[in-house]
Amino acid sequence: MQYLSDVNLRAVLNVLINRAGGTVEISNAELYDALLPDHAQGERVRVEETQDGLRLSVVPRQ
Repeated sequence: MQYLSDVNLRAVLNVLINRAGGTVEISNAELYDALLPDHAQGERVRVEETQDGLRLSVVPRQ
């Protein structure tokens, strides 16, 4: 699995936000940096299936 569907992405966000205590605050600067990285190849999220679910990790910019 390389990409998460919108439904799966929303489910992952729900899990992560709940793990963080129910609220996650993101500044506009962080959001814009994630949306519009300075490099042609921005950060990517690696999605791997595990026996019990998913493993998500950020592949750093090069």
